[in-house]
Amino acid sequence: MGVFKWVVLTVLLAVLVVFYGPPNSPAQAPGPYPELYKVTLLRAAPGKLSDLIDFLVQQKKDGYYAALGERPPMIMRHSQGDQWDLFLLQPIGSYRAYFSGEKDHRAYRTTINGLSVFREELFAFGPPAAEAEALYAENAFFHIEMFAALAGQHDALLGERVMENHYLIATGRNPNLIFIGDVGSDFDSFTIGFYPSLKEFAAPAPVSDQEANQAAIAAGFEGRSSIGFYLREFLSYHHDTLATKVE
Repeated sequence: MGVFKWVVLTVLLAVLVVFYGPPNSPAQAPGPYPELYKVTLLRAAPGKLSDLIDFLVQQKKDGYYAALGERPPMIMRHSQGDQWDLFLLQPIGSYRAYFSGEKDHRAYRTTINGLSVFREELFAFGPPAAEAEALYAENAFFHIEMFAALAGQHDALLGERVMENHYLIATGRNPNLIFIGDVGSDFDSFTIGFYPSLKEFAAPAPVSDQEANQAAIAAGFEGRSSIGFYLREFLSYHHDTLATKVE
């Protein structure tokens, strides 16, 4: 991953702190996210995963989305974790932009319905499309975490995700992109970590245990070992998925 991209992410996190408080203030929302995304989760019908992938890839190559005036989705294939097969992350700008005019999705939907047995859609706000697309282009392995918050704990949960990004940066790891769910699903937020491969994802942080613990405290946690426990204070449930790029 290029150093420049992570410098940009670090600056963005600093902006969030300026506007919404320090990282140890989880009651504060993590900040404005300008881009609206449509997330589609698909599980293929038995024996149809290859056909479903081929169809989605061909739609991008044939200019289906460009003809509708849309950006194509970033497609991630489930490796292990959740029950879906494909995760489509499509930047759509805004509701007005996406739903303005008449768009005929009937043929697309008919094909999807014939190749899948499960479809779930979520609209969520996230970082600028160019940022997400650049990270997707440069990486091939993804850690997707999807969260449902306890009642009244939505902002605290989002604040924890910002805190964890501070911890990741301080320990030499890649921060996650944060997305805030709006409508269409029970998930209130999700994050995506971008990595070149499973090897980089699984690699230990390039710091000592003492340095990692100090970084956790600086980010607002009681210590390194408390990060997971602290996150669970705000969760009704969450899903973790490892995924690979579909091109």
